[in-house]
Amino acid sequence: MTDLEKIREEYFAWDPHDDPEFAPMIFGKGTIGGKGRSLLFALRKLRDSGDPQLSNSKVPESIYFGIDIFHRFLESVPSLDVLISQNDPERLEAVFLKTPLPTIVTEALRKYLSEMHDPVVIRSSSRLEDSVKHSFAGKYLTTFMSNDSPSLEERVRIVEREIRKIYSRIYFPEATSYREKHGLGDDDMGIIVIRMSGRWHGRYYYPTIAGVGYSQNFRRWNKRVKQKDGVLRIVFGLGTMSTKRGYARTISLTNVYLRPDGQSPEKIAVHSQERFHVIDRERPNELTTLDIKKEWRQLIDHHPDFDAYAQIYCYDPDGGCLSSLMKSTKKIEVGSKVCLTFDNFPKKYPNFFERMKKTLPLLESSMGLPADIEFAYEPLDDSFCLIQSRPFWCQTCPEEEIPDMCGKKVILQADRMVTPGVLHNIPCLVYIDHRQYFANPDFYRVARGIGEINEQMKGQKFIFVSPGRVGSSNPELGVPVKYNELTNCCCIVELGIPRLGFMPELSYGTHFFSDLAVDNVLYMPVFEGESNNIIDNDWFAENEWEEGPHPAIRIYRGDFSAYMDGENNQGVIIDSSPCE
Repeated sequence: MTDLEKIREEYFAWDPHDDPEFAPMIFGKGTIGGKGRSLLFALRKLRDSGDPQLSNSKVPESIYFGIDIFHRFLESVPSLDVLISQNDPERLEAVFLKTPLPTIVTEALRKYLSEMHDPVVIRSSSRLEDSVKHSFAGKYLTTFMSNDSPSLEERVRIVEREIRKIYSRIYFPEATSYREKHGLGDDDMGIIVIRMSGRWHGRYYYPTIAGVGYSQNFRRWNKRVKQKDGVLRIVFGLGTMSTKRGYARTISLTNVYLRPDGQSPEKIAVHSQERFHVIDRERPNELTTLDIKKEWRQLIDHHPDFDAYAQIYCYDPDGGCLSSLMKSTKKIEVGSKVCLTFDNFPKKYPNFFERMKKTLPLLESSMGLPADIEFAYEPLDDSFCLIQSRPFWCQTCPEEEIPDMCGKKVILQADRMVTPGVLHNIPCLVYIDHRQYFANPDFYRVARGIGEINEQMKGQKFIFVSPGRVGSSNPELGVPVKYNELTNCCCIVELGIPRLGFMPELSYGTHFFSDLAVDNVLYMPVFEGESNNIIDNDWFAENEWEEGPHPAIRIYRGDFSAYMDGENNQGVIIDSSPCE
């Protein structure tokens, strides 16, 4: 056994029940699932690092329920086998909601919530989530409780309800089809109940900074960016925004000032976060999305360091400029806007980046695998909370040198953020015409149309070419297709068309990209009008296509190949079909 294999074996063998600090937080027997076990493992390694900066890392106050409680609950569900065979998620959830939980859960929650008055998050932590490859990102349920009721019994009842919902999700189609696709068999569910990271700022509750981090950067946008240095994706407010395909600040730890979107003020403003998630006292039972352009005045009052995150963008025909947002600022001129650029954050808080440059390699070396974390951070206090830590699945696609393209029909070419790998003889390319997509704004009908095509492929692979961000929750940024509607897709090409607002983004940390990595789906972004990027519009206009379920969808038949070199940041899609 190699040293690396031994480290991995020790990581998977580690049991938080044996840790005197963590054991009192655990209720029930058996594993507490992947999320719970990996989180506590990471905290133990940081605490024991001997580095004062890392040893003060925290996990928010939490309790954990083992999988034996799940099985004891299932024993109480009437006619469970029949219920599962009916394949009716709504009925199954309704029965689960009426089934009592073991008394150990109620007692543990009553004690925990009697001392907890901030919002809490109820998270799935299944046994199969404790896996190198299969993250189950977004397949089970994570929910929250505002925890604002004066009645302790009411708050206990609400968390119990959410636990039952999570238990039911193990039998929902999204999870069962994922397990079936990957040959994983049945699963068992642990539960984490954890204080939501953050604090109250007036009527809103949120952390100042949250995001995701990776110890390896497999999609580099610049040759100066080094894979081994890792990458962060950070947002202002709750970290839920960083797992969606919206805007966030992507930072390479090679050089924290290098931006994937370049240094043009206009591009920085276009790619900057403008909305953030909070808990609102006045709407406590839902995540509230706030617009920075409307909230910046009160944010200045609550965050004396707000200039570390926000800037004012002023448009002009030459590209505009960015300026500081001062505490004394009272009004923004017409034609200007406030956006979260994080431009001053690295300079103001270098300690955060020093911490991350040590945290990610330590966790990687402790697991024997690349690390994937979620975190929250309060810069003024230098308070770092770990929210999730797990192994990060890395690419295993076969690689080949990109051959000489002389005489070959290159229809798409990229020069950044490509996934290394090669594909030959792909018989189909599905293309979204951005003009039709905008002209007929049935965005969700386009997305469901892709799902129909995917279903019809019956195992036949296809390349998907689409404007903006595939899988975006905002359809104006890209087609809101779901990942389970792309199960036969082997390569995604996102087209950047700035004049229409379609811009790909390096969406590390999103559930969508986690699934891409697991299934070895190749990815590359192509930017219209930029050097070393090619979109052969003549090819797309002149070659025959079949119209899909929506006029925006075109299906091209032929013989397509993809070559992607991650080391040199080059990617091409070629049409190898014989000329007529």
